[in-house]
Amino acid sequence: MTPLELRSGAQVRYSPAHSGEWRDGTLVKPSRSGEEWLVKNRFGQFWIYVSRLRPPEDGPQPDSDR
Repeated sequence: MTPLELRSGAQVRYSPAHSGEWRDGTLVKPSRSGEEWLVKNRFGQFWIYVSRLRPPEDGPQPDSDR
C-alpha cells in the first residue's frame, strides 16, 4: 500500500459515513485534534476521519471495517 500523505493539497480516496462507495478528493486542512481532515471534491467539503482516508492509487477498498 502506498503511504498516505496527510498534507494540504494531497489527493486521497475516502469512504463517506453515509455511503459504501469510495470517492476521490483533495485534503484542505486538518481538524484541531488531527483526527479528521476537511476534504473537498465536486460535491462540496466534508470532515472525514483519518481512518477513512486512503492513497488515491489504491483503488476501491473492501468494506472490512463495517
